[in-house]
Amino acid sequence: MDDQAPKARETEGPDGLAEQTPNKTAMITQVEQQKKNRSRYNLHLDGEYAFSVHEDLLVHYRLLKGETVNASTLQEILHADERHRAYLDAVRFLGVRSRSVDEVRKKLKSRGYEPPLIQQVVAQLTEQGYLNDRDFADLWTRERISLQKKGRKWVEQELRHKGVDKQTVAEAIGRINPEEEEEQALVVATKRWKLLKGEPADKKRKLYAFLARRGYAPQLVGNVVRQVSAAEPMDSEDWDWESL
Repeated sequence: MDDQAPKARETEGPDGLAEQTPNKTAMITQVEQQKKNRSRYNLHLDGEYAFSVHEDLLVHYRLLKGETVNASTLQEILHADERHRAYLDAVRFLGVRSRSVDEVRKKLKSRGYEPPLIQQVVAQLTEQGYLNDRDFADLWTRERISLQKKGRKWVEQELRHKGVDKQTVAEAIGRINPEEEEEQALVVATKRWKLLKGEPADKKRKLYAFLARRGYAPQLVGNVVRQVSAAEPMDSEDWDWESL
């Protein structure tokens, strides 16, 4: 029997043993490795399938054939296995890319875990250094500014959307190098300018709007547009970039 359910399950009760007197015991009559998930084992108590458990807990609790366990110990094992599942789900989620604390909480909630258990896992991951909103905000900011060439307003909105608190976001934004941000804006603006059609004034308006949508601040946008369009003939219009 394979236990393949990906979401958190309700606490399994091996034939109701856990609901009986805590001193009631049962014998482990079979320990069977699952075929599809080799890290989990099915346990049979008194000849009947009871529940599955991760191999780490199998070793920790010495769940060997012929051993006896009481109801209170079984309940402890089931809770430990649930926490272990949640922890592994969170680690796999973090393995794709860096995440904020709020993202991990929401992910575990979507998997069916209860708030107290989620808090335990988040605390464990934080203590181990896998979760840190300050580091996450700094990394996210650097990637968006340097690699994706987004502006600070864009980055700020994304971080707030990911549940990072206002103070941490402000600190991350404050560590942005203004010169680097402008350099990246100039790179993307130069490429965009070559694709734009129309009169110089129309091209400037389009470029200004394009850079603004990428989250660059108005003053920076004005500076970059002036640099990119410097080779164009002068317009008769007196541009007020801050008012666009």
